[in-house]
Amino acid sequence: MNNAAPAPSPSSVPIPPAARPRPTFKTRRSWAIHLWDLAYAREMLVPMCLGMMALVLALAGNFVYWALNSIIGQGMSAAPILKLFVLAAPGFAVQGIPVGVILAVCLVLNRAVRDNEIIALRSSGASMGRIVAPFMVMALFASLFNWLMIEKIIPRTNEMASKTMMTLMSRAAIPLMQADKYFRVGPYYFYVRDVDSNTKVLSDVMIYEHAGSGPMASIAMTPFPTVYLAKSAHENPKVPNQWILTDVFTHFYDEKGIERLFKHEERVTLNLGRDISTYWGDDKEPFAMTSDELAQRIKDLSQAAYDQNRVNSMRVDYYRRSALAVASLMMAWVAAPMALRFARHGSFAGLVLAFGLAFFYQGFEGWFRALGIAYPDRFPALMAAWLTNVIFLFLGGLLLWRER
Repeated sequence: MNNAAPAPSPSSVPIPPAARPRPTFKTRRSWAIHLWDLAYAREMLVPMCLGMMALVLALAGNFVYWALNSIIGQGMSAAPILKLFVLAAPGFAVQGIPVGVILAVCLVLNRAVRDNEIIALRSSGASMGRIVAPFMVMALFASLFNWLMIEKIIPRTNEMASKTMMTLMSRAAIPLMQADKYFRVGPYYFYVRDVDSNTKVLSDVMIYEHAGSGPMASIAMTPFPTVYLAKSAHENPKVPNQWILTDVFTHFYDEKGIERLFKHEERVTLNLGRDISTYWGDDKEPFAMTSDELAQRIKDLSQAAYDQNRVNSMRVDYYRRSALAVASLMMAWVAAPMALRFARHGSFAGLVLAFGLAFFYQGFEGWFRALGIAYPDRFPALMAAWLTNVIFLFLGGLLLWRER
């Protein structure tokens, strides 16, 4: 009789800990959050802040130099300059945040490659896209924060900074309805010699009423406008969109351009059919307005035959608001594969790469903006604002594909 114990089955044999298969990205959810994701995200915070602060100080250099010469040179104290700098800093930070992101991506990935962390992740089954995922998530958060700054904070701080600067320089804000300028409101073309921005009174006004819309239109068709010469003009406080002209000389012309009727009146009212206050407010820069305010300003000035270069500039800047917010994401998208490729050249290579990419982004963005303003037919505003992001998106995808 054989009393030997039966052989244990393979499943019951204990496996030494050293021989157990280590979990890899292929044996569990590869896109779950891991500790190294949080570690890389935390490591990015310091260089992001330092990069943003460095660019803010660089952009503020010319501003501080101007303030020191213009304000302190006139005998004023340095305290207003500090207030002005604090108010202007959020506007500088919008451009500094993408630079901080690209610096953080380059430095952290550069270190990870030199410490062989990337090799360890690749050997455990992590794809290149999975490796750069925490960096892209941080860039996405930076883009969302940048958009919040552009929409909610910068319009207020830029407006306050502009008013503070004007006050310090003892100069009123420049109205859109400027002296010695033509502008159009509906069928009326205005020329104003002088403007009182406090009382909103126009002095020495010449108004051309478009042919076919004036009083002579009911008598005879004429290609020539009706001309009003008024000593002053102001808005009727009781009737919206109505303007009162005082001491008015009116000239009517026939179809041959010969003056057929001339009369003088102490008071003439014109119903413009549109709120003319649009042309009065402070000449705010696009980034001193919210998107809704800027869109409305563009619409009003387009209908008013305002300076088209200025309107084109506003259109480009309207789309640049969202393009600048996404800049952090696009810079990280390009910086990640480039940092992986050049990491073996040392930490200095990461710094050069970061500032080089930021320089090229700012350069392309500025060139395309200028083309969009100067050639709106060839470079529509949307394309001029977003073309740099499209280029970086394509370039980053190509680089990441080659590093896969």
